[in-house]
Amino acid sequence: MAEMGLTPTDRWHLLGRHACHHLGSTEIIETRTFDELALTHPEWGTLGVPGDVSGPDAKWCSNCKDTIEQMRSRRYDVIVSLKRQVPYRDVSWTTVDSNDDCAWCGKASSATQYNDDLDERVCPACARKYNSPSIEVRTPPETDRRQETPNSEVDPIRCTHSSGEAGSSDREQARQRAAEEGRPYVEVKVKQKYADVVCDIGGTGHRFTPTAVREIEALQAEQQEKADTDQDHKSHVGTDIHPAGTHVQTRSLLPDEAKRHAADLAAIAADPENWQ
Repeated sequence: MAEMGLTPTDRWHLLGRHACHHLGSTEIIETRTFDELALTHPEWGTLGVPGDVSGPDAKWCSNCKDTIEQMRSRRYDVIVSLKRQVPYRDVSWTTVDSNDDCAWCGKASSATQYNDDLDERVCPACARKYNSPSIEVRTPPETDRRQETPNSEVDPIRCTHSSGEAGSSDREQARQRAAEEGRPYVEVKVKQKYADVVCDIGGTGHRFTPTAVREIEALQAEQQEKADTDQDHKSHVGTDIHPAGTHVQTRSLLPDEAKRHAADLAAIAADPENWQ
């Protein structure tokens, strides 16, 4: 299970794979399992901290709180997307022995709940949220509309274009083709000195697995490190992974780096093992 730790300053931090970068070599005086359900107020949904070991002023580190909110945002988007595709509601979850990350929110080593109809393995907080009537779509489907996962790689639709009206037209045609053919879409948009890269698998009817998201985050971090050490690179490299897990963007790369980065993302997007 994911873990959390208390520092002498009465701040709780996430540990392990979600470890806060503010921690460094800071002393941890108490370690707990990060039991999100137990720490969530049943009526308001706010996240608290353990009250039996910390003082009255104890609270979450702001960075770790943001990380948890990102998990919750991913959870919400995935559930909404799934409820648009499947008729299953108020499902029964089975507790399984698993050390996998949650398939929905990405919480480390927490996927202990499984449902056969959904064929999803998630954390207890995601399982409970799925069954909550607070998340519902306008017109729930009567049948399971999910697409089958292919058994072999799916070649992405690739588009490299310059900013401007002509480039926008090429982009829209490529995106439409990817959606119609159920293929990943990878785009390099060359501006003046820099270029942006987009990778989207929404047209396949799937989303990236937590493992694939981590690989993408590592590629983005690598690009940020390269930019920081390159004297010719004067712009900040921005990154984004949509909470729904279908859309990835890396901004302000040098054009040659953008093409290499696009190729790396395309390799991840092409492999159905990276879809869920």
